[in-house]
Amino acid sequence: MLTLKKLLLPVDYSQRCLSAAECVEVLAKCCVPQVTVLHVTGEGAQRDTGEIGYSSGAQGSIPRADFTAALGHLLAGLDVVFTESPGDPARGIVEYAQEHGTDLIVMPTRGHGALRRFLLGSVTAKVLHDAGCPVWTGVHTDEDQGPRKCTGIRHVACGVDLGPQSGRVLQWAADLAAAFDARLTVVHAGTQLEPVIGVVHDPEWRAHVWKATEEQLSGLLQKSGIKAETKLAPGEPAKAVAGAVGEIGADVLVIGRMPDGLLGRLRTNAYAIIRQSPRPVVSV
Repeated sequence: MLTLKKLLLPVDYSQRCLSAAECVEVLAKCCVPQVTVLHVTGEGAQRDTGEIGYSSGAQGSIPRADFTAALGHLLAGLDVVFTESPGDPARGIVEYAQEHGTDLIVMPTRGHGALRRFLLGSVTAKVLHDAGCPVWTGVHTDEDQGPRKCTGIRHVACGVDLGPQSGRVLQWAADLAAAFDARLTVVHAGTQLEPVIGVVHDPEWRAHVWKATEEQLSGLLQKSGIKAETKLAPGEPAKAVAGAVGEIGADVLVIGRMPDGLLGRLRTNAYAIIRQSPRPVVSV
């Protein structure tokens, strides 16, 4: 069963953090969690306008009183604790989550500007790398477009690389889907599934690879005792997974992550998947 009793919402008084709070509001519909709203002041740490907003005059920041009022409205009826601490933002978030047994960190990314839309905010990137618990990251879109409003979870996508940790990732995604009575689709992407222009491929060989991959996905589901739809996505993993998520209309994507680094094929593609996904991503 999915355990989400303690959620951590790091904030920097920006509109994107209010969008992350909308996701917390949705998650609260399947449980009655304690939500900790944490602001790390950044005192004594180098400020970086490329972070999720822990900098003076950060783009998208709103007056603190207005932010607090809006946040209170979004999280009304929940058990909310507000706390603030000095120090390096990423380290403060990770240490707080570890010390207080946080089940899920919910935070936005930064995606505005010609360059930054290709980069994760440095705080988010560090938290993804160091946190021992799952991390929910918001949609990484241009500031001009604005993040997609989080309204519910009716369809969960789970990206797997068929490596040794895929079963654990799949179980987390299945538990999330069960908690919301949502559909579950398991997605696997690979360049070996896609014909390359200008290169002759034996159709029988490609059909064999496709069938073998389908059998691996079926075996994973059977071993886990989980019922789900499956989808193969030919192409470069990050782009193909993101495209598949949009194509099937999923509300959230779950991918694998380990505390000391991102897993398997997703290790080199996880950041790209998070940047390109049209829906929030949970890195488990």
